[in-house]
Amino acid sequence: MRKPNPQLHETRREQILTIAAEMFAHQKFHEVLMDEVARRARLAKGTIYNYFKNKEDLYFAIIIHRLEHLLELLQQRVNLKMDPLTNLRRMIIHIYSFMAKYPHFFQIWYKEKGQSRAPTHARMGELYQQIRELLIRVLDDGVDHGLLRPHSPDFAADIILGIIEAAVIRTRDCGLERQRKERLQVYEFILRALGTSRAWKLHQMGYDEPKSETRVDEPISE
Repeated sequence: MRKPNPQLHETRREQILTIAAEMFAHQKFHEVLMDEVARRARLAKGTIYNYFKNKEDLYFAIIIHRLEHLLELLQQRVNLKMDPLTNLRRMIIHIYSFMAKYPHFFQIWYKEKGQSRAPTHARMGELYQQIRELLIRVLDDGVDHGLLRPHSPDFAADIILGIIEAAVIRTRDCGLERQRKERLQVYEFILRALGTSRAWKLHQMGYDEPKSETRVDEPISE
């Protein structure tokens, strides 16, 4: 018996998720047919069900798959032993870049998140909360170091995530150069709102500039 090929399995799963994400982004849930997903993926319909139990499972897998990768990326990039401003800048830049890189996922996620304050899928809620908690830790660290003014962490985290989402929507049809410019403007807008005068001076000196920032048009490690 031929042994399963894990790499092929993952490649096919990613292919199905990518194709389905585009379909769910442009169509209503009931309009997306598993037969059509299989046809576009050039797979037998039965093969789709080897990866996903049903259409609902496929739909939430798109969101969960991307949120898991985003969380992993942020955990790799954010180091609370580093200075708080660099961490805050990295979080804002990478969340924006990730959402811009996967626009179909972003459309689905934004629509799903806006349906209700309570997440419709437990795992989806857990992942979003972990991203939110990481941002809160970065914000708290900034306050502790005197670089950010005291604030309500929950309120600030939600507002920051909302600003990033709004910025992604604003530039979704723009070129890459415009996106790179505006994601920095988002960080500076937030820094002006929350940062101390010392924090702004450090930013102007380039103190918070990471040695390497992922560009919107470059692959993001997943």
